[in-house]
Amino acid sequence: MIENLFFIGLIGVGLYIMRRQALLSERRESMLRENNTLPETKLIENRAVDMEALSKTTFTQRLSRSLRNIYYDIGDYAILKVLAYYFAATFVGEFVFVTVFGFSSQASLIITYPIATFIGIRYLEYRTQKEFEDNFPDALNMIASSVSAGESLLHAIQYVGKSLDNIVGREFKTMGERLNLGESTESVFARACQRFPTPTFQFFVIAMRVNVNRGGQLRRVINNLNRVLFDAKSIEMKKKALTAEARMSSYIICAIPFFFLFVVLRFLAPENYDYVMYDPKGRYLLYYTLASEAIGIGIIAWLMRSVK
Repeated sequence: MIENLFFIGLIGVGLYIMRRQALLSERRESMLRENNTLPETKLIENRAVDMEALSKTTFTQRLSRSLRNIYYDIGDYAILKVLAYYFAATFVGEFVFVTVFGFSSQASLIITYPIATFIGIRYLEYRTQKEFEDNFPDALNMIASSVSAGESLLHAIQYVGKSLDNIVGREFKTMGERLNLGESTESVFARACQRFPTPTFQFFVIAMRVNVNRGGQLRRVINNLNRVLFDAKSIEMKKKALTAEARMSSYIICAIPFFFLFVVLRFLAPENYDYVMYDPKGRYLLYYTLASEAIGIGIIAWLMRSVK
């Protein structure tokens, strides 16, 4: 009975996360369309940028893009890394859910694999986003310098691809190679937006396409975008510094129940530990602790993300 409720709760959390990601995607797309104040992009029959081509995608396209980006983010020997990751996750799940909580091996696998998949995907997204935010301003500076020196946009993109040895440099190198092969700028930029589906990169692509189709002060636009990125990063670092004490306190508070249960209670009162861990009635206390901890961590995470 308890295991069934746990499965239902896990499915509910997964559906909530999927719905939340969909809402965030729709919000980002609407913001891109609303903030597109360039007059030449508002005319449907004579526009330089197709906003829907950059942001509007179907569920199948988003799924295909996500799987492809995950494969790129894993890097070389992706299949071996995935197998090793799930192999380690299986052992951890067996220890936690079978040895500690007394679930069956089948239930352990059903619980472990979705959790491991979610954690792995979130880690890859975080790592890629961080690497992108750290290196994209350098790419903007290189493009601005190349354009100021009289180089064309194609040569500026190729220069970034040759100079940077990271995910940003590799993507710009791919863009330059495709442009050299005669592929249209719209197609190349659309592919790049699929690799980095972030508002920052999409705004950069909009500026590039407007410059290619209509001309304009590209150097000034890139410098303004670079300044905005720098200011946003400074604000984010300031927010982390101001909330560091609160975050550390929340981590300690969340760790106290587990430390008391698995360390203090296990060695000082083993009969109470056995009652909580192995007795059917005592397990309600364990499930209550886990549920309350999960709710508390979720509320704290929501409060931290809401800090402006």
